[in-house]
Amino acid sequence: MTASHSLPVLMRVLSASLTLAKRAGQLIKDVQMSGKSLDIVDKGHNDPQTRADRASQQLIISALAQHFPQLTIRGEENITIENSSDTPDINELVDANLQEVLQATCPTEFHELQEKDLVVWVDPLDGTREFTEGRLEGVTVLIGFATQGNAIGGIIHQPFYTDGNEHGRSVWGIVNSGVYGKCILNSKPLAGRILAGSLSHRSKTVIDAVNACEPSEILQAGGCGYKVLLVLERRVHVYVHASRGCSLWDTCAPEAVLKAGGGMLTDVFGNKISYLSTNETSVKTGVLATMENHD
Repeated sequence: MTASHSLPVLMRVLSASLTLAKRAGQLIKDVQMSGKSLDIVDKGHNDPQTRADRASQQLIISALAQHFPQLTIRGEENITIENSSDTPDINELVDANLQEVLQATCPTEFHELQEKDLVVWVDPLDGTREFTEGRLEGVTVLIGFATQGNAIGGIIHQPFYTDGNEHGRSVWGIVNSGVYGKCILNSKPLAGRILAGSLSHRSKTVIDAVNACEPSEILQAGGCGYKVLLVLERRVHVYVHASRGCSLWDTCAPEAVLKAGGGMLTDVFGNKISYLSTNETSVKTGVLATMENHD
């Protein structure tokens, strides 16, 4: 029996998901570097889908569903998930990142959670529009974990991240435990009030909401996961998304990671976002993310 068998279910699912997020990130990079068509499908409302989105979701959800059959899994892409004969062995998935996951302590309140208690929200490629336009820094793979409607854990994998030595990074967290992986805090105090926004969704409502924050600078960036990383690492003060473009698979993992680091993610009115599997997936009242002064 491997050490992973004694882990709480949440930690086993998280460890396997961390492996899958990294593999999905490599798959996305392979698609981008292949030079072949992205096979873009327009889902409407300025929301494209590529073969990288589809392949990433197939990889993640097929493996989780096969090895953790009682999980409730919600993925962004409306595709049929096929059982794969080459799905990695469960011990391979869990043990690949076991030493990293063992750095974290599973909070007591999550120790007894079973598969049936967890909802997994998967965005296989957050920042698809940026991906199609070659603005790759904002591309992330998001896997979030919720119970009783609350985001409690999450993984943000950034496949195109580079610091000169490493290529790709994962930042993950568990609420009431902490943030782990390659999270690099900005050591320089931020002047003014820097706001992260998106190029993908512009309207008078968005502009009014941004102006209400009285930003001294607006950093244009794509992808919910990437913008939450900017907040988490103290590179911006606030992330505001005032349109209806975000969904629960966009926000579950980022909210959990941000909350694990001491921040907050709510709708733009400060209301908690619920991650019950029966909920409508659209976050109609926008997103507000900060590390402090959330009110």
